[in-house]
Amino acid sequence: MQSSTISDCLQKAVKEVIGMYLMKEPMLKNTKVRKENTELKDISVVIGLASEKLEGVFIVSYDKRIIFEFMKNILGEETNEINKDAIDASGEITNQICGVFRREFEKTGITLQGSTPSIITGKNHKIEIPSKIPRMAFLYQIDDNKDLIIEFGLVKK
Repeated sequence: MQSSTISDCLQKAVKEVIGMYLMKEPMLKNTKVRKENTELKDISVVIGLASEKLEGVFIVSYDKRIIFEFMKNILGEETNEINKDAIDASGEITNQICGVFRREFEKTGITLQGSTPSIITGKNHKIEIPSKIPRMAFLYQIDDNKDLIIEFGLVKK
């Protein structure tokens, strides 16, 4: 499986979902192999992935202002704190990004099932993932100063 295929699927998913809800064009700024569990943004959502022969992870880590803007545009709610509604909103937008990604990825002949999202918040938090799962990290920028990171990894069971 080629990383360009993964990158293309992610690009389509991020553009479709972020574009629809924030009316903005996310720009891919950097792609790298994640060798260690480095710090993430303010809110991270983890979705486990699985097929008959593969298992993996899909993580989206958001600058909290992206979630706040989503809440304002979609729910009409203004907030500047990570509360229960912001946590729920981050899970919902991540489910949608992951859903579009899985739909696009299915065109490679591999169908992936996703788990219920787990959500982690806090400044400089880390997510420990088994080291056997290699991950690619894709850094997107929205506007001039709002970042989101998507990490994706798959390994044979």
